Amino acid sequence: MMNTVRSHTIITPSTESLIDVIITYKDIPILSTAVVDLGLSDHLAQIVEINIGKKNRRTKTVVRRQFTHNSVEEFKHLLSKEVWNDVYNCLDVNSSLEVFLGTFLHCLNIAFPYKRVNLRERSNKRWLSKGLIMSSKRMQTLNNLKTFTLMREDQIYIENYQRIYKRVLREAKK
Repeated sequence: MMNTVRSHTIITPSTESLIDVIITYKDIPILSTAVVDLGLSDHLAQIVEINIGKKNRRTKTVVRRQFTHNSVEEFKHLLSKEVWNDVYNCLDVNSSLEVFLGTFLHCLNIAFPYKRVNLRERSNKRWLSKGLIMSSKRMQTLNNLKTFTLMREDQIYIENYQRIYKRVLREAKK
């Protein structure tokens, strides 16, 4: 057993003592120790930072719009319900653009509102090759295209690409 605190933890006008201790029973790497006066009593607080071998995984929060098939359909529906006479009745182009953008952005914000999304830190997958990473990005792009109306040949191409990608991914995981 080992005491990790090396300085005084209680200070009075006449004495200084080390009576508050933090004892570890394992031989673990200690990154730092500190004694802090919080002003709550005559005892000082002890802080020990240790490395337990786990990576500190923080989630990153971003604000973004979510584009799904349903939200795209809602956006189309909102735009089709709008009366665009105000845009046509403006006297100059700048006024028309301002009215159009106001209406368009209103529909956009209703159909695709900004939402907070937590992004997880990705674990290190050393088995992923550069080719698989590129294929994964391509697959994401193709999946995003699936929300739009595509020709039948495009849909067949995406389905074939997805099938091949899944097979290659399964083999790489082995």
